[in-house]
Amino acid sequence: MRLRGILTAFSAMLLLAGMFVAVHRGTRGRAIEERIKELDESREAAETRAAELAQDVERLRGRTRIERAGRELGLHVPEGDELVYLFIGGVATATGDGS
Repeated sequence: MRLRGILTAFSAMLLLAGMFVAVHRGTRGRAIEERIKELDESREAAETRAAELAQDVERLRGRTRIERAGRELGLHVPEGDELVYLFIGGVATATGDGS
């Protein structure tokens, strides 16, 4: 009789331990799922921002915008005799024919 009581108590403890593990894993799984959702939202926001910045870069590097900014600064498009070509390891020369 005593052995049967010990086995019953031991079985009950194993059952409770199993239930505890199952509940703990479920809770942990939901927490991880929530964190993954947060990270996905953050990634999507970062991708949207990156796309916006890429559009800004394209707009700002556009020729018309650069020409307008140059005019505002008093600059002009160089003529052929104003061009200077720089060669790596060479000497800079000005050409009169624009080449």
